[in-house]
Amino acid sequence: MFDQASTLRRLMEEARIPQSTGAFAHVHNQNGFASPVKTSAAPRVFTVTGGKGGVGKTLTTANLGLCFVREGMRTLLIDGDFGLANLDVLLNVRAESTLEDVLVGERELKDVIVTGPEGLRLIPASSGMPRVNELGQMQKLVLLDQIESIQDDFDVVLIDTPAGVSKNVQYWAASASEVLLVATPEPTSLADAYATMKVLAQANNETSFKLIVNMAKSEEEALRVFERLSSVANEYLQVKLDYAGSVPFCDSVRNSVRERTPYVQRYPFSPASRGIRGIAREMLFNSSTPHPKGTMQFFWKRLVAGQNIETMGR
Repeated sequence: MFDQASTLRRLMEEARIPQSTGAFAHVHNQNGFASPVKTSAAPRVFTVTGGKGGVGKTLTTANLGLCFVREGMRTLLIDGDFGLANLDVLLNVRAESTLEDVLVGERELKDVIVTGPEGLRLIPASSGMPRVNELGQMQKLVLLDQIESIQDDFDVVLIDTPAGVSKNVQYWAASASEVLLVATPEPTSLADAYATMKVLAQANNETSFKLIVNMAKSEEEALRVFERLSSVANEYLQVKLDYAGSVPFCDSVRNSVRERTPYVQRYPFSPASRGIRGIAREMLFNSSTPHPKGTMQFFWKRLVAGQNIETMGR
């Protein structure tokens, strides 16, 4: 149990005090193993969204997270779907406490983190008994503070959001350094992906997104989807859409859900596994370093410090 009022007072004081930095990144040595290296960078935080249900956001989050672990990243998944959570089901882990327990003041965040396959960490949400339908301002501040408290423990954070563009989805997107948009080639998915970008651009002033095309029949089809969405996003929304990659349509994905095992673990040589591994490497090694946004962003103090260091080095 912790005092939310004292947490709020401390947050207001800390906002006036410069903070030291010290996250860890990983590099691969000659033997191919990942080694921690001290850096001032904040953990990278990705919100995974897409508007329409059934496009594979949760599957993408789980398998992408496992790929990051295999690249040497200390990775945390957050289930942001209050009431219909299922990341714990897909990863076959048992959760005694959930994120809702943190938000109502019954647990601290570090006490609800569970360990999944290969050391992947998870903050689960509840399913079927939501006590938090929409985050209030106090809960947002408490969550900000609680996640700041674990910033030295992780290199990458992935947030799985519910379907739609609710206030909670907008909050998760605003809190992340980068927004991953998952879409399929279906016309309804494309329409919802565009609507999601429009809402987040207007509500959060989001200026860039990364697109993952799921269930693609071919790379050519995936690139056509990207070009179509990128064109309309640039013309009508004035936002930038980058291509993160595609995950081919594959029976291994459906089978892995029934087996409650990530497909990159159960079917490592399947087309879907090759696709998601390529996306993970693209995001880790070929993407630019994110900068602070004008929103209440996770790890913002370290992001600001890192940006100042980068500016001084120019």
